[in-house]
Amino acid sequence: MSKIFILFMNENTKTWKKFSTKLVIIIAILALFGALGLAKVVEYINSRYDSTFTTDNFKESTELEMKNLKETLEDPQISESEKEINKIQIEMCELELKYDASRYDESYWKGEILSRISELKILKEDEAQIANLISIIEQDDYSKYMDIKKQEEKQKLENEEITKEEYEDNIFILDLKAQNNIGKNKNEGYWRNALISQIQLCKRSLRAGIDYNSAQQKLLSSERRQELEDTIKINVYRLQNDIPPVDYAEENYRMFFETLAQMFTIAVIAIFAIMLAGGAISNEISTGTIKFWALTPNKRWKILTAKILSILYYLVVITLIISILTIVTANIFFNNNGIEYLYVKDGNVEKIGNVLYTIETYFAKLIPIVLFVLFALMLSTITRNTAAAVSFGIATYMGNGIVMTIINNYIKKDWIRFVPFNNLNIVEKIFPNIENPMQIMGESFATDTSLWFSLAVLGVCAILMLVTMYDSFNNRDIV
Repeated sequence: MSKIFILFMNENTKTWKKFSTKLVIIIAILALFGALGLAKVVEYINSRYDSTFTTDNFKESTELEMKNLKETLEDPQISESEKEINKIQIEMCELELKYDASRYDESYWKGEILSRISELKILKEDEAQIANLISIIEQDDYSKYMDIKKQEEKQKLENEEITKEEYEDNIFILDLKAQNNIGKNKNEGYWRNALISQIQLCKRSLRAGIDYNSAQQKLLSSERRQELEDTIKINVYRLQNDIPPVDYAEENYRMFFETLAQMFTIAVIAIFAIMLAGGAISNEISTGTIKFWALTPNKRWKILTAKILSILYYLVVITLIISILTIVTANIFFNNNGIEYLYVKDGNVEKIGNVLYTIETYFAKLIPIVLFVLFALMLSTITRNTAAAVSFGIATYMGNGIVMTIINNYIKKDWIRFVPFNNLNIVEKIFPNIENPMQIMGESFATDTSLWFSLAVLGVCAILMLVTMYDSFNNRDIV
């Protein structure tokens, strides 16, 4: 072991003395600041965009709509029924201007009431009910409106319009809205309503035993049922603690930056690690420096082991540096909280803080990169051609996702799950509740496997590549 350690230290010294090693760190940092710049640009554009949607714009559009409706009323060719509807629409525009709420915005409780009033007026329902709804808006009594909604649900249950399970689920949603004042404030952000909709869909799926979240609407398995129950708990926790998901964090550009930074920097680290591994053996053979090691008392397998450990150490150190720089940069340039991972343990929602979660996800994304590094190192050992090892290694790394997506769409056999490229989504398996708004390709039949299955497949591939490269390095002439 002492000889391997000495060889490792020598390899490590050579690696860190190279200009390319320092260049990787510089480029990774530039990629990090590129992600920061992009996040800041998006923040600036959105702030300018949001400022255009003011109350004055809403009033202008409503006044214009009312003006057009009045002009239509003066047209002698319209029917009496159309005139009546237009008059109702004009009344609704007047109410919208009076209470500063749009009947088309049902995420806002006053908008929801105005939409309900519009329906009642068109259907010529009880005027007392309309007057009651208007009085609720005038009193700004959000809780009273929620009570009315609960009474309506109870009436539906008594009339057997809904089942008891549906009634309990609907009351649960209304209580959740009331407790967290969801929809009470105008323009509060739609993520709360999005989570409510997701909870409703999960409740419906659990009630019916069918996965309505899936495009195929499959029957719920016990595992999927547990996932839906956990999703409900996590969403409730988010609402109660005001933690928006990454997908809906409209004003939390730190989350956007952290997601983008990992995409950029991991790609840089992976490409340069593959380049380093692709030339680890072939470069030394082409320059003749490998002869020095072959003539020493060190056995060949120890030389190769030292090179592998050196490259892995290089990967770990750079990943640790970049992950810490990501955290520091986010703390300096953003005032918001970063991404925190929520999960359910023993029926309770637990959370991993931003610092630990950021570091853990960086290293989880390192696992597939190690496989591509071993692949490039194996090619370098077998072909002794740096260009072939590096180019084929990078092409495989960058193109495997697209190729496997096409193949997975046509092949639905169980054996496709054993293809190594279908088991590279390790991060999503370690953190099943991970949120990535940048993710383009979703889960498929071929990639829907457990963490241990994927690790086993990748482990077998790693062993086969190690055996191949050790066999080639030990038995082929290198002098």
